[in-house]
Amino acid sequence: MKCSSCGGTLRYDIASYGLVCDFCGTVKRLHRPEEGAAIGEFDFATALRGSNTNWGITRRLVTCKSCGAQMLYDSDQMSGMCPYCGSAVVLTAEDADCGVAPTAIIPFTLTKEQIAEKFYRWNKFAFWSPEKFRRGKILSDLVPLYIPYWTFEADAVTAYSGRFGRTTGSGDNERTTWYQKTGIAEKHISEFNVCGSRKFFNDKMLNSTVSFKSRECLPYTPETLSGMAAEIYTLGIDEAWNYAKTVGLKKEIMESTRENEHADCYTNLYYSTEFYNVKFKYVLVPVYLAGCKYGSKIYNVVASGTNGRGKCDRPISIAKFIITPLLFLAYFLIGSFLNLGFWYFQIGMLIPFLAIALYAIMFFVAFGKQREQEAREREQYYSEK
Repeated sequence: MKCSSCGGTLRYDIASYGLVCDFCGTVKRLHRPEEGAAIGEFDFATALRGSNTNWGITRRLVTCKSCGAQMLYDSDQMSGMCPYCGSAVVLTAEDADCGVAPTAIIPFTLTKEQIAEKFYRWNKFAFWSPEKFRRGKILSDLVPLYIPYWTFEADAVTAYSGRFGRTTGSGDNERTTWYQKTGIAEKHISEFNVCGSRKFFNDKMLNSTVSFKSRECLPYTPETLSGMAAEIYTLGIDEAWNYAKTVGLKKEIMESTRENEHADCYTNLYYSTEFYNVKFKYVLVPVYLAGCKYGSKIYNVVASGTNGRGKCDRPISIAKFIITPLLFLAYFLIGSFLNLGFWYFQIGMLIPFLAIALYAIMFFVAFGKQREQEAREREQYYSEK
């Protein structure tokens, strides 16, 4: 997007939550989720026949030659770094079909520096990792990337037959009364998220890190994506919905039959579900990806671009696993050899519990300081607005 003042290119700036011109300094503020901007939803049947494919800006599909990842970049961007393997990517002038355009986006609200600070703070608590990893500056450059997600909404009508139980009493007097019942349960699925990236679909690190609600989303605009890389969805909407209705929503559907019967448990349940009024949103979700190089291996890091939640693969210190029990063994052998008495062994038994208690206190103190810092940052942001 071009600057209205000087004609330069506007880029998304995380710190100011807006578009900034590097030439004249013009800032164009973006809407925040709490301002209630409307986000469109598309009927699922319409989506399968073909939905809006206009991203609003020219994007190019780029395939990394090292790992095969597919990403979308601005048309005027000539080079970049693959967020998955760190390889240099040189963009060509090829145009590509970018598929269905996003309906919503969650902009980055945390900078690389903020994520790095959180990482190093919490990495100190990784006791079983080598000391150089725990306390060293081992985090490589954090790469911001938008990951595609499908969010579904639907009405589910389930015909079922099974045995349901109601439990009364407690302890030795607890009794469950079972009964056979057939019925129909209705359930509104407000939102169910499916990752649209095959690379991350079964990735436990990313899926435990990424968590969002529709209220956090903004209507997609090309300005929000300006200057940022986005992965194109590789899991289509039809495949994503098939996973949702056959696997992802299975537990929720089964629970709806129990709730319909006002039961506490169920067994031998047979059911058939029909879905109506199926709608979807295609959401771009912000994450930071990086690697920690230690020895000859790279340990992956995934962090949310909005709430700071993150996961990291960490090496295990074999030396600590060997030395720690040996120290305890030496402690008790010395006490036995010197005949230091029962009190000595009691203290030895208490050491692990005291260490865990000290670790927990340090953890909660650090957690409390982080919450206070985040609160101050929020107050500062709203006072500036």
